[in-house]
Amino acid sequence: MVTIKKKKWIPVRRSNLKYYDELDLYYMNRQAENVMLYKSAGLKFTDEYLKENPFHGDLYIKPEDKKKCLRQAQIGFSADLTHNVMNADTNKVKEGLVELVGEALSDPRAGGLEVMQEPMEVIVDGYAKQPEIIKNLARISLTDYTTTIHSINVMALTVGYCYYTGKSFEQTVSFGLAALFHDIGKTEIPNEILCAPRKLTDYEFHLVKSHPRLGADILQANSPAVHSAIPGALEHHEKLDGNGYPGNKNSISEIGQVLAVIDSYEAITNDERLYRSAMDPMQALEVLKKDVEAGLLSPKVFVDFAYSLTDTNRGKNSEKYKKIFQGFQLA
Repeated sequence: MVTIKKKKWIPVRRSNLKYYDELDLYYMNRQAENVMLYKSAGLKFTDEYLKENPFHGDLYIKPEDKKKCLRQAQIGFSADLTHNVMNADTNKVKEGLVELVGEALSDPRAGGLEVMQEPMEVIVDGYAKQPEIIKNLARISLTDYTTTIHSINVMALTVGYCYYTGKSFEQTVSFGLAALFHDIGKTEIPNEILCAPRKLTDYEFHLVKSHPRLGADILQANSPAVHSAIPGALEHHEKLDGNGYPGNKNSISEIGQVLAVIDSYEAITNDERLYRSAMDPMQALEVLKKDVEAGLLSPKVFVDFAYSLTDTNRGKNSEKYKKIFQGFQLA
């Protein structure tokens, strides 16, 4: 029995409990303000066990078990992911990603982000075999639009962009991980600010704008396996004219330029706000085109990304976007 205040307990997702046979799981007795052991490591978690040992609220793990928790979830998820991709079940692919990525982002400073490497390899391999399954990930809307869902959508769009532009398997995995972690700094910003249905105060806006640096710090504190994602986290809000943030840079890495386009596109096509409705793809591209013409975004990335949305075979569906590029000169 341990008092809650002495340890930072990490909640685990109920849908992932089937993966946690080798973990001690705990529940909180709120009235007595203590933590009780629910299931010992080595004891298989089954529907029958749950029926015989019901609990209310969440189950928790010790902070030092976070990496083990993610690794066990990743092993089970990778097997499920391969099965669901091969069976063209996009809904289950997305649901599984939401659970695994949500678990990884629940306390990213506790480490373990490197376990996303293997699922990303499965996704990239799946795109090569069944591109429409992965492309459709970003088109499936779930009930709540969260940082996790936004990050998964940006990842799916980025993998499509990499495939269209002919990047190698290794480059695509690296870009996909950078996309998945680009907003990881937002995990340290209160959700009531991120989802505020009103104009933010100057202080709140300043806090939101700190998320690229927070994200870079989180990734730096994790395994070197995810350090390649740091430029994407740090630079996806930088602009080529030097008026972006957090560093007012005009010399931006390739992944920073790619995510600047795709992050904006995904947000304005999926994130409904009280002050604006989500746009359809063509409207969104028209908006981004203005930013390109103003010197904020990369013309080449923009054009390649626009074609990658429907065209995996370079030119097959190019008529769709001709009007977008009329009179549009690439730098």
